[in-house]
Amino acid sequence: MHHHHSDYVDVVSAKGPAKLSSTTKAIFILMILVGFGVFGVLAFGIQGKERLGWIAFLHNTYFFTLLSAAGVVTAAIMQVTRSHWGRTIKRFAEATGAFLPFAFVCILVLYLGVEHLYEWDADKEALHHYHNKHIWLEKNFWFVRQLVWVGALIVVSKVFLKWSTRPDQGLAHEKNPQLWSGVSGWKGAASEIESCQAKQSKWAVFYCIAFPVCVSMLAYDLIMSLDFRWFSAMFGGWNFTTAILTGWSSMVIISYLMSTRFGVDHYISKPVYHDLGKLTFGFTVVWGYLFFAQWLVIWYGNLGHETGYLLTRFYDPVWRPLSLCVFAGVFLIPFIIGLSKQIKMSPKTFGPLALLSLGAVWLERFILIAPASMYFNRNEGKYWSENPFGPNGETLGEPLGNAVSILMADAAVALGFLGVFGLLYAGWLYKRPIMVISDPRLDMGVNRH
Repeated sequence: MHHHHSDYVDVVSAKGPAKLSSTTKAIFILMILVGFGVFGVLAFGIQGKERLGWIAFLHNTYFFTLLSAAGVVTAAIMQVTRSHWGRTIKRFAEATGAFLPFAFVCILVLYLGVEHLYEWDADKEALHHYHNKHIWLEKNFWFVRQLVWVGALIVVSKVFLKWSTRPDQGLAHEKNPQLWSGVSGWKGAASEIESCQAKQSKWAVFYCIAFPVCVSMLAYDLIMSLDFRWFSAMFGGWNFTTAILTGWSSMVIISYLMSTRFGVDHYISKPVYHDLGKLTFGFTVVWGYLFFAQWLVIWYGNLGHETGYLLTRFYDPVWRPLSLCVFAGVFLIPFIIGLSKQIKMSPKTFGPLALLSLGAVWLERFILIAPASMYFNRNEGKYWSENPFGPNGETLGEPLGNAVSILMADAAVALGFLGVFGLLYAGWLYKRPIMVISDPRLDMGVNRH
């Protein structure tokens, strides 16, 4: 039996701004201290382990920046397509954008680690043999570009979110002036909703353009340039579609947690989770397709200069198990289990699958980064991957430890980033109405049959 809900404006505006519980806050702060403590000790404290710290820092900066940008793009997609289905969870998606300014700070910090991560900074001579890469990968030019990509995402998302939240804040103030502060220059709900919807739609389009451009460029600059001898034209597209996959899968988890926390879960019907499940499943298939497409081109084109990238990750005994875990976690398991409609209908059954997908994408980013920046010898400017195996198939070069110890350091740093993400996310969301109560499409989103 489906109940028609028409009380959501009153219910949401009666809640008022919320506060993070002191326990949750303490947990987040502890995570931050542990994560950034481990990074600091590795990157600046232990001789010979600097690269380990910087790999973890780059990896988590990249993963959380893309996760944050992808949350906003899911909200922007809903606005551009004028969809009704996702309006109940749109604000939960928008809140991920709160992490982006921190990502900008991380890019500034990353400048200190360039020499430990990027072979092109240590061996500038080698760059001259590769077309015009010595111009493109000039350190300061490279650095300014990263600030431009992240800065563009911040600016466009800020304007988009401003026009999205303004009418909700004003409407909540009209309903409960003692709980919500007013909005400057408020012209009344009717005219504000109309003008803000128009402005929001315009900026959503800008964000939908900025997102693939900036994320693709970050992929080329931050990740592909780690292994500057290798290139793939599909790398940017693969990275931004994978980011969108993290956007949808994180929404399954976040929507469930936040709607339960605020007591609005009865407004989010099963079909909403079913749609989130279908979109997560769809981008899982896109990931598999693009992975196969890249592999196929290398194979049938017999592109010798591109095979090293795959050999390192799939045949080197250090990385092979992790690469197989990535393939199973991002594609194989979510594809097989995600075929079930019943599992996708509930966040309790699909949530674990979404979590697996997120974890596997995190691991995939690690596999793109760690093998590329692990083995070059900065002092001699030599790179081991030109012939990564000895005569008996053993790994050459001096790894910093086995893959498990590298991953453990990485996971510890990830805790710190997750703590920052949680604090900023809650700090943004809890100060605003948790549903888009002024949105003309919300009624259809709530009352789906």
